[in-house]
Amino acid sequence: MQAETAAEGTVRRARAARATTSEWDQSRTDDVVRAVGWECFRAENASLLARLAVDATRMGDVVDLFTLHRKRVLGTLRDMHGQRTVGEVARDAARGTVTWAKPLGVIAVVVPATAPCTAVATNVLSALKTRNAVVIGSHPVAAAAVAVAVEQIRTGLRRTGADPDLVQLLDAPDRELTSALMAAADFVVATGGRNTVQRAYRSGTPAVSGGSGNATVIVDDLADIGDAASKIIAGAAFNNGTSCSSESNVLVDRSRLEPLVRALVSCGGWLCTEEQAALVQRTLWRDGVHDRTLVGRPARVIADRCGFEPPAHHAVAGLIVQRPRPEPGHPLFTEKLTPLVTVAPYSDFGSAVEQLGRILAHSGAGHSCGIYTGDDEVARDRVAQLAAATDVCRVMVNQSTMGNAGSFDNGVAFTSTVSSGSWGGCSRSVNITFRHFLNTTTVSYPLPPVVPDLAEIFGAELDEEDSVPLPAPGRPGP
Repeated sequence: MQAETAAEGTVRRARAARATTSEWDQSRTDDVVRAVGWECFRAENASLLARLAVDATRMGDVVDLFTLHRKRVLGTLRDMHGQRTVGEVARDAARGTVTWAKPLGVIAVVVPATAPCTAVATNVLSALKTRNAVVIGSHPVAAAAVAVAVEQIRTGLRRTGADPDLVQLLDAPDRELTSALMAAADFVVATGGRNTVQRAYRSGTPAVSGGSGNATVIVDDLADIGDAASKIIAGAAFNNGTSCSSESNVLVDRSRLEPLVRALVSCGGWLCTEEQAALVQRTLWRDGVHDRTLVGRPARVIADRCGFEPPAHHAVAGLIVQRPRPEPGHPLFTEKLTPLVTVAPYSDFGSAVEQLGRILAHSGAGHSCGIYTGDDEVARDRVAQLAAATDVCRVMVNQSTMGNAGSFDNGVAFTSTVSSGSWGGCSRSVNITFRHFLNTTTVSYPLPPVVPDLAEIFGAELDEEDSVPLPAPGRPGP
């Protein structure tokens, strides 16, 4: 009861602040987004948040987190720039409809311990663009860093004369209080772990969420091996592998296995011996349970915990474990959230696609996969084969799977909430953006009646003697 009262009080203040946005026009809305966006993007602010987040969570890398934060903030602002989210936003003369955009209300945003301040910034900017209020529920370990991020945002709101209570942080968040927040809000965005996501969908409040990752990529016989290796290591090691989008497993054409492994090592990978690989497995999955204390730790720290030490002269960005074949369900082929990549050869492309699907069905269902290939017709056919056969929401071609959350060199929308569709237990199969933070009103004007031709609709199924009456022009149907 105490948790419900605390959550309801915070949501009540958010509702009062949200009411003030009803009078905002598009220009006023964009001014607020611009001011808050600048507070989020400023190098001084982003640097502080990166340091605070890594210090608090012991996960990730300060430089990478700084880079990620500014890229996602700028990308989110780019995607929203010039987009109408107030009043009339679309008119379709052919269908006689006009669409009006309206806020959802108070959005509960539940953020994880990994890149927490970035999740706050991108979701808040999307919510303000759509004139909503936000209450943040932070993972407890990241709460101190998130509090600073929220205060930076509130500074931007004050500068524009907007009510700072449009963005609030839930005090002393715990599971009970966060659940009460989700129940009291009008909409929930859950970017935390699986348990948080499940609580969001059980809250009785409309919700969207991210899904668990385990990005698995194919490197075929047409791929540029050097390009593939550099991108795989960069993605797997970025922010110490804490992203659900980081490369986790690589299935490589058997004829290209040795060249790929050599290239991965030259790009900063450390190829574990069989003994070291066994130590990695035993250490990261003690008694079959993933050791969360190693999530987001540097590759050398993980190696040290496992009991081995790569030579000091070798720059180690990530660890590489080689397996004789793809093994769906094996711990080394599941989500790692560490700078560790499992590499296995395949004999033919069809089997690679099948094994990739089985790997993701066990860990990372619906999230994403990738392929490094050529750019000829054979390559395009393989991309199509992979896309058709695999139950994922994103297939990244000749690029790091890190790009599935948005990048300036692809057309994917920027987000901090990478949904996995029904395959991964999510309500959406696309990246969550400002477009998901709107209610719409459709105004419909009458049109000249157009009754479809029955033969065109039913084809050979049509019984010419069937005389089911159709609505007369100008009269409503049943």
